[in-house]
Amino acid sequence: MTESRSVHLEVFSDYTCPWCYVGWARLEQALAHLPEDVTVDVEWRPFEIHPEVPLSGMPVEDLGYPPDVWTRMQGALRASARAEGLEVGNRPKVANTHRALLAGAWAQAERASAFPSFHERLFVGYFAEGRDLGDPEVVNDLAAAAGIDPGEMGEAIDGGAWEGALARATEDARAMGITGTPTFVFDRRVAASGAQPAEVLLRALDAAVEARASLDPD
Repeated sequence: MTESRSVHLEVFSDYTCPWCYVGWARLEQALAHLPEDVTVDVEWRPFEIHPEVPLSGMPVEDLGYPPDVWTRMQGALRASARAEGLEVGNRPKVANTHRALLAGAWAQAERASAFPSFHERLFVGYFAEGRDLGDPEVVNDLAAAAGIDPGEMGEAIDGGAWEGALARATEDARAMGITGTPTFVFDRRVAASGAQPAEVLLRALDAAVEARASLDPD
């Protein structure tokens, strides 16, 4: 009988990062093709890439990209998303994701069975539906759609206890030299940045498994 091998994967991500959206889908593909003897414990780390965005949001024009560059970027995003079966609609503004990230961190820890659905709803709500993740009611609606009690969630995150999850993710990212999202960190030994194809993520996983085996041959 083959002994099971496990890897801890941290994914530094934000819900308004377009390549996190694509990277999430590609990671799901990779996880669906794991070797039978390998398990991966995935921890999504909330990494706020635009903390300067006001709670009311910010027009996409204020990101500073020339119109032609922005058009090319969106074309590339839509093509990559389409290849993964994802939809990208019009997003009139960049949303403040602070509350959404807090909600995701809470759900991952306290409502693990509902977290994958909520995580997906946050991504799809923003990129496919153009919803404002900075609006607490929007976050509540997306939570309810995932089977999470919005009142319970709001009480938990409004108390401030989950701010530490964002702070720790930021500190860990800085310590590891991470400046962008998504970044996939396997066992703190192997990392891959950007929306890497599933095949690349699987190779990184293999490298992490081999690194662990070399340190713990028994």
